[in-house]
Amino acid sequence: MKARNIVLLIMLLVLIDQGVKLIIYSSFMDTNYEIIHGVLDFKPFFNSKYSFVNDSIYKRTGMDAGLLFHIVLFAIVWLIQFIGYNFFKRFDSGNKILDVSISLFTAAVICSYLGILVWRKGILDFLHIKLIGNIIFDLKDIYVNCFVILFCLSAIKIELKHNIKLIDLKNYLKGLFKKKISM
Repeated sequence: MKARNIVLLIMLLVLIDQGVKLIIYSSFMDTNYEIIHGVLDFKPFFNSKYSFVNDSIYKRTGMDAGLLFHIVLFAIVWLIQFIGYNFFKRFDSGNKILDVSISLFTAAVICSYLGILVWRKGILDFLHIKLIGNIIFDLKDIYVNCFVILFCLSAIKIELKHNIKLIDLKNYLKGLFKKKISM
C-alpha cells in the first residue's frame, strides 16, 4: 500500500473508534444490553487505570502503574512493532496484509493515547465478554487482536517464502544501531 493509503486507513480506524465512543458517551452510558446470551454484553464502562492489565492488577493488589508508565509503554511497544514491520517489508515490500496490520496497531495506539490523554474519566470500554474472565474492551482492543493475527500470518508467510532466520533479524537490528552510532 502507498503511505498515503496507510495514513488514511489509520485515520479512518481512529475516527470510527472515537466516533463510536462519542455516540455511546452522549446517548448510551446507562445502557446495558445482552448481545449474545451468556457470552457478550454491551456495557459501557470508563477504565481509569488505562489498560486491562493495569486494571486487573489494581483490583487484586491495589498497585497502579500510572499514566506516565502507560504513555511510555505504548510508545516503546509501537516502536518495537514498527521495527518488526520494517524488517519484514524489506523482504516483501508489496505485502498489503502487513500494511493493514501496522495500520491497525498504529490506530490502536493513537486511540489509547486519546483515551488516556483526552477522555477525562479514562478509556471508554463498552463490550463485555463473560465467557473468559469478564473482559471489558472496545474497538481499539479489536484492532490490536486483528493486528496480532494479520502480522503473525504475514510474518510466517514471509519467513517461509524467503527462508528468513533469526540471524537475519539480529543483523537487521545491528544495522539499525550501527547507522545511528556512526553518524
